[in-house]
Amino acid sequence: MLLSCSGWACTRLISVSKVPGGNPVARQDPDGFAIEFMICDFCGSNFCDRCHEPGSRFRAPRCTSCGGKLVSGARLEQMSGRPRPAAAQHHAQAVRLMESGRFQDALPELDEAVRLRPEYAEAHRVRGIALSGTGRHAEALAAFDQALQLNPSDALAHVERAGTFLRMERPAEAIAAYDQAIALRPGYAAPQINRAIILMDGGRDAEALAAVDRAIALLTSGSAVGAGRYDLASAHSVKGAALVKLGRYAEALPVIDYAIDNGPDSWNDHYNKSYALERLGRIEESERARGIADSLRNS
Repeated sequence: MLLSCSGWACTRLISVSKVPGGNPVARQDPDGFAIEFMICDFCGSNFCDRCHEPGSRFRAPRCTSCGGKLVSGARLEQMSGRPRPAAAQHHAQAVRLMESGRFQDALPELDEAVRLRPEYAEAHRVRGIALSGTGRHAEALAAFDQALQLNPSDALAHVERAGTFLRMERPAEAIAAYDQAIALRPGYAAPQINRAIILMDGGRDAEALAAVDRAIALLTSGSAVGAGRYDLASAHSVKGAALVKLGRYAEALPVIDYAIDNGPDSWNDHYNKSYALERLGRIEESERARGIADSLRNS
């Protein structure tokens, strides 16, 4: 049996086997598979041996999601038949609702989850996302702060705080929140890309270019964590825009082409390409790119 690890951005699988010492294939690939793991006795999350903090002589290790006690994975069969506590059920239902865009409907479920279990860090973070998504930004920030009090290592809470600050048109505080996420998870590229966008929007184009170059280096190094499917294309899109703003049109073109070829259709990439081509005197190509940009923008 294979289980997923609930540790943030962990790609290891947990191999559960009755073979003494564990499945030999899994044992030969420790970066891909864990043999030892722990289970949260409250929410049921599984954590590989690299993704949970050690306990102490007097205190069992705790789940960063809900604060529950972690117990040995050897108890998997015993625990698998247990119904999850009400707070965990409310949280799970809220996540399902939010996955279908029903943020308002999710809020009562999350309110109940944190009422029943105030130490439920992930429920506070998810509640903050739902609040921000329904325009209740000040309440969302309070929910993220509560999540971070309970789990100071939650980089995602900082990222969501940053997004809420942006919706409130408070870019300096958004940058500070992204900086906190980056300090916690230096290998997490998304906040570095988003930070570069804010810098560029604020006219700090050279700083934005340096920031997005660091993100691209991270993504191409193979050491990035939590990377999304289009992160590298998005980083090239931002870099191309920064180069155009800095007047470095010839350098911008291959960067923008990478974003176009590897990311989702974006009218902005084609517009930037058109502008760079026009500045380089390549008018016919510029008009073709502008036509694509206008078509995408109006679709």
